[in-house]
Amino acid sequence: MTPKQQKDIESIMFFIPKLKYPTSTKEDIKNFLELSERGLHKELENYLKMDGFNALVQGKRWRGIHVHELWESGILDGLVPYWTLLGGENPKEIMPRSVVDFMKKEMFKGIDANRIEYHYQEVLKHWS
Repeated sequence: MTPKQQKDIESIMFFIPKLKYPTSTKEDIKNFLELSERGLHKELENYLKMDGFNALVQGKRWRGIHVHELWESGILDGLVPYWTLLGGENPKEIMPRSVVDFMKKEMFKGIDANRIEYHYQEVLKHWS
């Protein structure tokens, strides 16, 4: 697995509903990456099946929902500041680096990347 794929999987795993799905195996990850990058294994995709492969499919889906539908509108509305999103209110909620990097790339098409990084560094300083 390349470093880029590893970061992508790490950020996806952050969004997998924890109570529903079992842990993804190496085979699940391999098949998921082949689906994501080359469109293979579509026959394995089933929202009702509770396995490690579909956990990754759901994690990717929920990552997109959180970033584009919840967090962007929360920032725009002023309801959820970056400080809070990134874990500034609770050290147990500090975002993993892979999620922060995904946010920087995806939120507002990358326009806020520097702002996100600044606030993330401030959160890390605050809790260190």
